[in-house]
Amino acid sequence: METRFEVKGLSQTLEVFENLRDQVGDAKKTSRILTKVAREAMKPVLAVAQMLTAQHSDTGMLNRSLTIWSGKPTAKDMRSNYVKPTDSAIAKVTTRPIPKHLKREVNAKFGHLWSKGDKKAFSRERKKFYASQDIFYDARAIATEFGTANRSANPFLRVSLESQQTQVTELAGMLLAQEIAKFKAKNLSTTK
Repeated sequence: METRFEVKGLSQTLEVFENLRDQVGDAKKTSRILTKVAREAMKPVLAVAQMLTAQHSDTGMLNRSLTIWSGKPTAKDMRSNYVKPTDSAIAKVTTRPIPKHLKREVNAKFGHLWSKGDKKAFSRERKKFYASQDIFYDARAIATEFGTANRSANPFLRVSLESQQTQVTELAGMLLAQEIAKFKAKNLSTTK
């Protein structure tokens, strides 16, 4: 007794799988699906972190500076115990970086103070300048999260991530399923 199977359209199926890997698997730098899903999934964590910082904040600068960063892991990210070389995309709640053009402007305006050796004056002017631009300029997030020698810790990032981990994973799964469904609908309509 002999059984034979004939498979037709395997080359088209393999082509669809290759396209799926490129679009969803983030194999190329041009693919943004996983970074978009990671950013959207972290929104509940950001909301809880902002709620917790609002309780401990006088000025609101820390609260306004919190943002979500998502992308491919950098070399600095790879030093973390939580990021693996096989990770295609990561997302984190962090404080906004100071834009490079503002750093250049500070150095152009106040760099002479640094070169004279007046580092305190440079630091003071830099802080005033960043405050006028409504930019978070110090280590307030780290001091709040972990505490200092004079101030006890008020963790907000760890608490927000731990409390929302189930919601983040469920939301990421749902969003990824939607993106794959969009990809399938687009691909099936073009192959017919």
